[in-house]
Amino acid sequence: MKIRAGFVTNSSSTSFLIISQDDLNPSDFLSLMGVDKASPLVDLFLRLFEDLLEGICSNVDFAHVDPNAPVDKWFSHRPEGMSSWMIEKLKDAQRRGLKAYYGFLDSESDSVQMFFCTDSFEAESDKVYINALNCIW
Repeated sequence: MKIRAGFVTNSSSTSFLIISQDDLNPSDFLSLMGVDKASPLVDLFLRLFEDLLEGICSNVDFAHVDPNAPVDKWFSHRPEGMSSWMIEKLKDAQRRGLKAYYGFLDSESDSVQMFFCTDSFEAESDKVYINALNCIW
């Protein structure tokens, strides 16, 4: 159970950072989330994958960013939602030549996003990393 003190709203959003070796695809996402294609939950996670794609506000083309510029300048939309830990992950991704995406899930969009953005999650495999730890209530 979560107990909040102070101002509480009926909606929430979660910012996320995705870092990947290749273009994002459903197969890698299901594997990352530990969901077998025969699982009864596969449709839920495929919907989450689509919602993540639709929620991307910005991507980083590391070939066209100034590596000396502050990381928050690499994104065009709401970079203030990034924690210092996310920024370090981005710098590492830039050094390794990976792809990065930044966006939001919103509880007012649909039931799948409502379920996933009322909590925080993080997952990492050898191909994809997702950080949705920054839950903004």
